[in-house]
Amino acid sequence: EGDLKDTSDTRKADQAYLDDLTATCEQKAKDFESRQQLRTEELEAISKAIEIISSGAVAGSAEKHLPSLAQEGATALVSLRATTQHTAQVRVAEFLQRRSEELKSRVLSALAVRVSNDPFEKVKKMLKDLIVRLMEEANEEAEHKGWCDTELSTNEQTRKEKTEAVETLHAEIDQLEASLAKLAEDITELAKAVAELDAAMSEATTLRQEEKATNTQTIADSQEAQTAVAQALTVLKEFYEKT
Repeated sequence: EGDLKDTSDTRKADQAYLDDLTATCEQKAKDFESRQQLRTEELEAISKAIEIISSGAVAGSAEKHLPSLAQEGATALVSLRATTQHTAQVRVAEFLQRRSEELKSRVLSALAVRVSNDPFEKVKKMLKDLIVRLMEEANEEAEHKGWCDTELSTNEQTRKEKTEAVETLHAEIDQLEASLAKLAEDITELAKAVAELDAAMSEATTLRQEEKATNTQTIADSQEAQTAVAQALTVLKEFYEKT
């Protein structure tokens, strides 16, 4: 009877532990899926933000207007570049703020503020850092969920989904780096065009100043010649009047 009681007590304790563990892991699994869904939508929002920054709002607009701006001068081109960058940042900030409210995402809300306030050049590093952080959080949660899955003998499908999630994050990083590299290239080309316009304007200004100086000297020489001719005529006239 003693052994039976001990066995029964142990079984009850094991069953209670299993029930608690099952409930805990099921809740953690639900929380994990919820956070993964939120993270997926956050990554989609970040990808959309990258699309906005990399779109014609920054690169295409400048290329479209560059021929006409080349005639107007460097100031107009610099103004267009600053305006298009600011417009892109405003659009991204508004989009991220709207999505943060829809998803109740503090990550996107904070990102919207940073995009709105930070210099345009810092956006690249900020977005890459956020992608890395989300990957680290995903890995940490996946490890904890893996412990529950092991305890509850989860199936292969769960591990497959984790692998796909990591591959998706890697793909997002590749796309981000490619988009930002193209954006950096466009900005470099615009800066080069501005420098060339500045040099051309400086050269034209110098040429006009030289032409002005030459014309002034020519006028002065002409006036001196006219005076000399008039004096010569006067001398000749007086000479012939005496003879």
